[in-house]
Amino acid sequence: MRKDDSDRIQKWAATSLTTALALLLTLTLCGLAAVAQSTVIKANGPFANAFGCSESQTSIECLSVSVTTAGLPDQTAPFLFYEDTVSDLNTGFLLQDTFGFGTIPNSTFQVHGQTDSLNVDTSTVAGFFNQFCTFDPNTGVPTCSSIPGGVVTGTWTVITNLDSTHSSGASRQILPNAIFITNGTSDSQAALASVNVLGAALANVIGQVGKQISTFISVQVRH
Repeated sequence: MRKDDSDRIQKWAATSLTTALALLLTLTLCGLAAVAQSTVIKANGPFANAFGCSESQTSIECLSVSVTTAGLPDQTAPFLFYEDTVSDLNTGFLLQDTFGFGTIPNSTFQVHGQTDSLNVDTSTVAGFFNQFCTFDPNTGVPTCSSIPGGVVTGTWTVITNLDSTHSSGASRQILPNAIFITNGTSDSQAALASVNVLGAALANVIGQVGKQISTFISVQVRH
């Protein structure tokens, strides 16, 4: 793995939930679905994420999986975001993007001590959004279509010799299309992860597991 890929993994792991929401909102603003001017999401419970890339002679493929427990304390459910991107290795130009998001059954995301696991077939989950996009090489404009989805899996094992992280308070992130304001508490640990997104797999990448505690995330659309 190249050093720049390692840097991307570390940066993504530190802001996993915000990143997933940013990707979701960016894709939505491209015209894939209607969005509200502002929304608030409450994360409350276990989460797990992983990100990694692999290279061929001509392209680089990156997978990301993020599962966050969201909702009221007595009405929580896992929210899954997955993405598989393929970019030109020499230019960095995005060639295709497969992604999906939505609430999944509680039984598909399990936390057992130092190990988390995910196993869900998004094609069987009512209301789950699955999409595939290609990009015009000259303009970068995407052409997108709905797809059936498929199996997304992941396993996370805590790396016990690394420090855990506790964060509490508010943060603000300004993106071209949105402003994210996060306020809450998070406890996390580094984990060794293996993920499979609709047949594309990565093994032994660095991820995170932990718990969000009454964390409110306000998403404000910019114009």
